[in-house]
Amino acid sequence: MTLDQLTGIHRWRILFECVSGSRAYGTANADSDTDIRGIYAQPPAAFMALTPPPALIADERHNTVYYSLRRTLELLAAANPSILELLYMPNDCVTVDTPEMQRLREARAKFITRQCADTHVGYAFSQIKKARGQNKWINQPKPEAPPRKEDFCHVLTRDALAGGQSVPCRPVSLERGGIDLGACHVARLEHAPDVFRLYDFGSASRGVFRGDTIALESIPLDQESPRFAGLLIYNERAWRQAMDDHRNYWTWRAERNEARWRQQESGELDYDAKNLMHTIRLLLSGESILLHGRPIVRFEGEAQALLLDVRAGRFRYDEVMRMAEDIKARCEALRDRADLPEAVEIASVEKLLRELTHAWEQRCP
Repeated sequence: MTLDQLTGIHRWRILFECVSGSRAYGTANADSDTDIRGIYAQPPAAFMALTPPPALIADERHNTVYYSLRRTLELLAAANPSILELLYMPNDCVTVDTPEMQRLREARAKFITRQCADTHVGYAFSQIKKARGQNKWINQPKPEAPPRKEDFCHVLTRDALAGGQSVPCRPVSLERGGIDLGACHVARLEHAPDVFRLYDFGSASRGVFRGDTIALESIPLDQESPRFAGLLIYNERAWRQAMDDHRNYWTWRAERNEARWRQQESGELDYDAKNLMHTIRLLLSGESILLHGRPIVRFEGEAQALLLDVRAGRFRYDEVMRMAEDIKARCEALRDRADLPEAVEIASVEKLLRELTHAWEQRCP
């Protein structure tokens, strides 16, 4: 099922839909996206197919995401903060509600556990790592051209192997070694991963690389000695990692909200203010679970003002980190004293899944 089908001819499957993210938290600004989250039902027969039904349906940028009821309960049982907040969404954010969702909200207390506080703290500090990684992208942008395999190749030339250099057996770049891989063939060097025997075949060569792979050739015995040019060292793993980094960077560049990065790119901030705002938000919500038995979705008053100040970059990085560590310490002190179960009882969640699915089937045959 596609997103257009779910929100169109199959809209009757949707059990819940809301505006989430910063507009629900009370932290939106003029440049904020509108995030939609929802839950949809699937008949039990769908799980009898060899290809299981999708756990979620989303648009390309994941601004709009619908989770299956089964996946929703699975994530709730795992104390996922982003899914837990759907059960506490402010009324003015809800666009679709159903009897099944109302029943799920009535049972939401079963998902409030000490594990919820742990995952809120864990997710919060993962935002710090994310902020640091994206700060690296800001300060070290990737070129448009992808990494070349040749830049991850070094060569021990025939002269270097024969001791014809002042310092023998020192790998050098292809350029320094005078090697054109397009004029060469390679054969694997036994017992030496990532090292290949290199042969110069000039214009008769088909080149060392064919697409993304290195092409191994069978070299005629009488050509071994006259064509031998040295040993090629190719760090394929480093090239593939560089390709992943390049792809991730340009995906981020294509999908990012440009307004969000102005302060960093202009040098006003040395951190991703939105990510650190979410760090504090998650920590305060985790603390609320331990103190009051519920997360915070809509922030108001002093807490809202604090989050908006963090997002606006009105604190130094070390000041935000001290806030985060202080809230984390309070959560750790509260955890063992909180009158909450350690984790969700899985059997009760499975029973709830069956009951909600049956109720939906009875209502929408």
